[in-house]
Amino acid sequence: MSDIPRRDLLRGAALLSLATPLAACGSSGAPAGSKESGPQGTVNVWMHEEQANTKYFNAKITEYQRQFPKVTVKPLYIPIANLDTKLSTAFTTGSPPDLIKVGAWTLAERASKGQVAPLPPAEFGAGSIDELKTRFDTNAFAALTYKDQVYGVPIDFNSVHLWYRRDRFEQAGLDPDKPPTTWEEVEEFNAKLTTGSQVGLQWQLADNIWAMLNFIPLINGLGGKIVDENTGRGGLNTPAGLQALEYYGRQGNPKLNDPVGAFGLFAKGTAAMLVSGRFTSSLIPALNAKAELGKTFDSTVVPNWAGKEKVASGYSWGWMVAKKAKNPYTAWHFVNWLSTSEHVDQQLAATGLVTPAAGWQKLPSARDKASQQLEEQLPYTDFGPVLPQWTETMKALLDALESVIHKQRSAQEAAAAFDAAVGRILK
Repeated sequence: MSDIPRRDLLRGAALLSLATPLAACGSSGAPAGSKESGPQGTVNVWMHEEQANTKYFNAKITEYQRQFPKVTVKPLYIPIANLDTKLSTAFTTGSPPDLIKVGAWTLAERASKGQVAPLPPAEFGAGSIDELKTRFDTNAFAALTYKDQVYGVPIDFNSVHLWYRRDRFEQAGLDPDKPPTTWEEVEEFNAKLTTGSQVGLQWQLADNIWAMLNFIPLINGLGGKIVDENTGRGGLNTPAGLQALEYYGRQGNPKLNDPVGAFGLFAKGTAAMLVSGRFTSSLIPALNAKAELGKTFDSTVVPNWAGKEKVASGYSWGWMVAKKAKNPYTAWHFVNWLSTSEHVDQQLAATGLVTPAAGWQKLPSARDKASQQLEEQLPYTDFGPVLPQWTETMKALLDALESVIHKQRSAQEAAAAFDAAVGRILK
């Protein structure tokens, strides 16, 4: 999510030593902690609830507090569907937490309203943002940059893959070592994988970010775009947009239900394919203890349209500090501590989440297939439009996609409604 070309991602990054935390220099003027006093006081942290990561993060808090006994870290885990609303309320009332794990797709809105603080390189022992960037992979901060200002440290840096159930493939007479490589093949596989209450590819529904992540490979892979950021026009009522909408509406079964949506359906084997990120490797076994990566389920690079260029969609979360944080120095110190190679490696092994510190691909936990596929895909990953009105725009996209998949509107009707809504939102 940056003006930097998105196809220049994660190439040529050298492995840098991150064995110890970066020196915490400079002072944010926080009464609870400073360069002179060191980290101390209470840090309130808000983040979305996720089973594997919650367990890991609680262990890291205990470890950090043992190392820095003057600090108390208080986490609040919020259901992901409620996180943005709760944050908006906290910012409106002037009582935000110190540290927040924020979806980078909402950064433009948060930054434009002055809710989050710019990233202070001095607190990481760096003389400038450019120097700090060298300690991370190329363009790792792209999704966390708004109007040339960096606002956070990346975590859960991701490009979506196609995940599939090896067991379901075998049951349908499909070779689990030869997953589909094109969207046309995905639809052919669906015909063999859809029986009774079971389906082939199932989209993650009812969520703005997953609407965007699912749709970008389809529409951008055909040469289109969801929104033209330069003109402020929607791009669904175009040949590429209509073809992508029609394809989206033909896949899966929107009537299938699970508390965590398509992730749960995939974990149970009800869905045989899923578009999702690197974290899926640990999420699925957490949802179903019998599901084993490489045996029960597997991953491959996101498909492309036959004869067309490869396009993947991506996202990043970021550690951000509220502009009105009560303890910003200690909050950034904690983020700095979490970003060392030891913790990056442990985090990836335990949760499947990538912090793109330089050389993460060479860490022991990154030797798996999913990490290799992530590295392969990032050069052609698109992070979507950068808009202060991102939430409203993607809600309009979600409405269009759901109206098509639920057969409430034709692709033409949904596309026209979306483009009209974008015209009003971005005027």
